[in-house]
Amino acid sequence: MGFEALLEPVLGEPKAEWSASTATSPTPLRPHVLHVYTLDPSRLTIHVTDFHSSTREALRSVQQLEDLRDSIGIRGSWSEFLDYVIASMKSEDLKLVLEGQSNPHCDKFGAVNAKLIAQKSKGMPRISIPLTKLVGDAASEAMSNFSLELFKSFKSKHSLLIYGFKKIVTASYEQDCRNQLTRLLSAEQ
Repeated sequence: MGFEALLEPVLGEPKAEWSASTATSPTPLRPHVLHVYTLDPSRLTIHVTDFHSSTREALRSVQQLEDLRDSIGIRGSWSEFLDYVIASMKSEDLKLVLEGQSNPHCDKFGAVNAKLIAQKSKGMPRISIPLTKLVGDAASEAMSNFSLELFKSFKSKHSLLIYGFKKIVTASYEQDCRNQLTRLLSAEQ
């Protein structure tokens, strides 16, 4: 039992918001992006960044996710639970909740605490994952990995688009040739 079911990294955009308990006039939030992936079958890595001053991480082992599964009451097989977690991370309702805004004059990094709140759809169990702030080289490494994964995803989608376009153009060209040949044969008769 591990994360073998997660073949493709998950890329997404959580809705960043301040928690209700945060000061009445928090600083505006930049858009954030999400990267969920596995480096090995025993650990799930989650990075959330705004590519500016806020990069956060959660590392979850199989045992930690088993505990989460028990606490939120999702039954079924391990692979069904992983499917639920991934679908929740891909959901349009994925939230990044920030709280405890630090003094902007002393700390340019904004919120003190952050967590992801994921839910596949309304009425389904809610997953809450606390995130740890990354700084320095660790934050740079997370953003670098995310950027490379975005580029790989772009190249893959671009290749599929070009391949599909070539198929359409080729099919159209072949159809034009058939039509011309049919007209020539009709004209000869």
